[in-house]
Amino acid sequence: MKTNIRFEPGRRDVLRMLGAAGLGIAGAGLVALPGCGVYAAEDGEAFAAWEFPGGERIPERVVARAALLGASPHNTQPWGVAISPAAVELRARFDRNLGTMDGLRRELHIGLGCAVENMAIAAAAVGRAATVALLPDPTDPALVARVALTPATARPSALFDAIPNRHTNRGPYLDGAAAPGLEAALRGLQDERSLEFHWLDSLGERARFRQETIDATEAITGDADMSRDSDRWYRHTAEEIVANRDGTSIDAAGLGASERTLGKAGARPSEESANTYWLDATRTRHTTGSAFAILSSTTESTRVDQLRVGRVYQRMHLWATSQGLGMQPLNQLAERQDREEAQKLEPRFTRALASFVGSGRRAQMLFRIGYPWERAFASARRPLEWVLS
Repeated sequence: MKTNIRFEPGRRDVLRMLGAAGLGIAGAGLVALPGCGVYAAEDGEAFAAWEFPGGERIPERVVARAALLGASPHNTQPWGVAISPAAVELRARFDRNLGTMDGLRRELHIGLGCAVENMAIAAAAVGRAATVALLPDPTDPALVARVALTPATARPSALFDAIPNRHTNRGPYLDGAAAPGLEAALRGLQDERSLEFHWLDSLGERARFRQETIDATEAITGDADMSRDSDRWYRHTAEEIVANRDGTSIDAAGLGASERTLGKAGARPSEESANTYWLDATRTRHTTGSAFAILSSTTESTRVDQLRVGRVYQRMHLWATSQGLGMQPLNQLAERQDREEAQKLEPRFTRALASFVGSGRRAQMLFRIGYPWERAFASARRPLEWVLS
């Protein structure tokens, strides 16, 4: 696996990045109006975990704190950690799930894999060789990974530096062709033999993926159980964010500055209005970008496969962050695929996914990548003290 891949954007790409940075500055201003219920973005203890590694000097605690900053579905953070000088264990919190939105718990395990990857990257940076054992105890499915730590030469990396800067960017991206070398750079980060990386960057592939994702979003919003289970992870007020330190929020939704401010000043949106917003965003900004991509496994789709998918996705997202690129999961098709399997429904979206990855593969993680117009805001994170096993 290569983690020091150099990605050289061309002249046009540099101009795009400069343009994106300029618009980001213009859109980053309006953040708080005292007295009307509006709160500043990324403010307070709910976001302290992103000050990473901060003043932490104990290697195993740096490794554990890195786990807290992994990507996870709807920011559910479905993990607990146990720390010793010789190892850090990651445990699943199965109660922190998306219900019918993730009926097979595929996304939960992918999120756990993201945390494992952060742990391995952090271990190398603080002078520890990490030996990762996934699901080491067959009698304990909650023990997701044991990361054994032994002294080694410290190997800082761009991926480690990107950990506190990696955020899901749900805003609009430049809707143009992928820069030369982008696909090859991402492929170089995928080192799992059981997985495959599918790259969709032609106009036809992008248009078809976009429409299928819109259709899947419509199906989710029309499914009362999935809609309810998604909505319960939304945190609207500053008080909710501080109390829970998880879930989705206005600041992390990819809205412009004025929309964020007005949204915070208003009442919590109804489930119906939230669905309308999500569908509209999927039709517009959520499906912009340079390319769509899919990570797939064999149709056996084991828990280890899903953990490996999470590790690869996290690695790719950290690398993209280091290059000034944005990434966002777009898993609606896979969520409906799982729903069809769990409820024995007509396999409408299962067939759609097979048309992208092949009948002998199972799509696990779908996402977009590109140059974002504005920077992404951090999501709230639970502190280490809350997740210690």
